[in-house]
Amino acid sequence: MRFSVKQAAVVLFSFSLLACSSKEKLVLPEVENQIKPREVWSAQVGNGVAHYESGLKPLILNDKVYMASREGLVVAFELSSGKRLWTFDLRKDDTLSTLQKLRQRFSADNARIAGGISHGFGNIYLGTENGDLVALNAETGALAWRVQVPGEVLVSPAVGDGFVVVKLGTGSLIGLSPDNGEQRWIFENEQPPLTIRGVSEPVIDSGGVVYGTANGRVGVLVVDRGFQAWEENIATPKGSTDLSRLVDVDAKPIVIAGTIYTIAFNGELFALDLRSGQQLWKRDYASFRNMTVQGTVLYLVDSEGRIYAIDRRNGTELWSQTGLHRHFLTGPAVYKDYLVVGDNKGNLHWLDRNSGDFVARQSFDSSGFFREPVSNNEVLVISTRDGELTVLQTP
Repeated sequence: MRFSVKQAAVVLFSFSLLACSSKEKLVLPEVENQIKPREVWSAQVGNGVAHYESGLKPLILNDKVYMASREGLVVAFELSSGKRLWTFDLRKDDTLSTLQKLRQRFSADNARIAGGISHGFGNIYLGTENGDLVALNAETGALAWRVQVPGEVLVSPAVGDGFVVVKLGTGSLIGLSPDNGEQRWIFENEQPPLTIRGVSEPVIDSGGVVYGTANGRVGVLVVDRGFQAWEENIATPKGSTDLSRLVDVDAKPIVIAGTIYTIAFNGELFALDLRSGQQLWKRDYASFRNMTVQGTVLYLVDSEGRIYAIDRRNGTELWSQTGLHRHFLTGPAVYKDYLVVGDNKGNLHWLDRNSGDFVARQSFDSSGFFREPVSNNEVLVISTRDGELTVLQTP
């Protein structure tokens, strides 16, 4: 079996995790459930993402929740009841060219949806490893447009300021018109020879596109033209092994009030000025998972499964939770007074977000969680690798 360079990095990274597990038996900390999250409803969305690396996660928008499966299904549900409102199948799109239809017919992975779901301008957006970018009407599920881009789409597009911006697996960014998918500009970015398979989601804010790179850099493009405003280094390769020299910025940058919060694998946590890239502070944390913010507190899960709460104003550590060290976790999600993370065995861990103490644990589909939960503060939505979508609620 042959692997691409990026796939080789995934295999290498996976082997390192297995090695850690083989040296010591991982045992979950004992938890006395203090809360009982209630299942509101659950549904099956195709075959999920299986064992593949995927940027797919649910989207809550107004009174609906959207989810997609790798093989090509995109589904909208009524958030309160779980009623299926519409389904779109990328494999049955009549606008596909003959070549595209043949490729999907003979591909075991079919549509290979991997990036999404984003929303804006009345549409939802998602992309595929086949290089398709698709816009669907958020209300009806009707196809608004579908275009080809020159690379894999592994994460959600950024939408705003009159643009849809796509980050490709090659590291390049493309600015598209939200009206018809027409390409406005392309910014090419070189990738190092070895990376973790995955890229960070771009973010559009204040007329700029914030992006991370696989060589440990964070930058901003002017969204109107795709010109680079600045780029700064937040991680430098070091160490004697290929794994130790990986410095991918795979976590989605967070932008709040003119400050970018960003983190790298084998790198550091940085706060940067959005306009200039000037460093405001940095701290010794490393991760490839998405972070989240609530108020003045930044929450992150580091590269080895330790969970932290950081004061985003100055980088001061407020608390840490190491009980899930070396367990393979998702990024964190804030829901009411809790911080919630999933693991690759299908356990959902609930923490008091003010103290970091465990307050509950639930077991779900053993295929495991691969992306962080999403929340609108009324409900929490989780999805497993096998395609089980579940809506939870606490009093």
